[in-house]
Amino acid sequence: MIKDKVVFISGACGRIGSALSKACLEQNGKIIIVDINEDSLSSLKSELNNEERVFSKKMNINDKNAIENCIKEAVEKFGRIDAFVNCAYPMSKDWGRIEYYEASYEQICESLNLHLASFVFIANIMVKFFKKQGFGNIINLSSIMGVYAPKFENYEGTSMQSSLEYSVIKAGINHLGVWLAKELFNTNIRVNSIAFGGIKDSQPQIFLNAYRKCCASKGMLDPNDVCGTLLFLISDHSKYITGQTLIVDDGWGL
Repeated sequence: MIKDKVVFISGACGRIGSALSKACLEQNGKIIIVDINEDSLSSLKSELNNEERVFSKKMNINDKNAIENCIKEAVEKFGRIDAFVNCAYPMSKDWGRIEYYEASYEQICESLNLHLASFVFIANIMVKFFKKQGFGNIINLSSIMGVYAPKFENYEGTSMQSSLEYSVIKAGINHLGVWLAKELFNTNIRVNSIAFGGIKDSQPQIFLNAYRKCCASKGMLDPNDVCGTLLFLISDHSKYITGQTLIVDDGWGL
């Protein structure tokens, strides 16, 4: 589906990022994998075991020089970049540990700056590169929490919660895609977001059961369940789709 497409994946060592990296290679793509965790990046590169089709580099998505140097080196290796997929998940030191309504102004700013501002920042850099290149494709990973209100009842009986900051960040990422897509009309650059449902990761069974009741067939998703939609958006089969937020959630939002 993406034969010889060059795909830049940030946050490549996360659950979805690593699954997408493998899926791109399986579909005969070439990948640029970056992550802030150098040890995890080294492990992923070894697991992929394909020097010809993989370029890897430690990178922070809010470091302008690092991003630009990575782009330059990747283009030297592959000649171009067809798509940028932002799978990064920047987290503040208090992420997920603050009760509703208890976050300080500084803690709220830290979360918004690390996550939402980083997505805006690297998107700006990629847009400038794609404009110079003459074509491009940006896909941001978002969440159903940026589209719908949380189902707070899913969390009853657990220590888990769905934070306000997370929903605001993901809604902002969705609208980042809309804004960019419209501004980039007639530039041969398109921008979309994927709002995915919950990804299974050792959550308590009581939560999994409650979540499953809201879904059509499976409940919490595995990382590979998101990859098909990502590959479609990377491919030319979706070349007339831009400014959209595609929801992949097994019907959770219905």
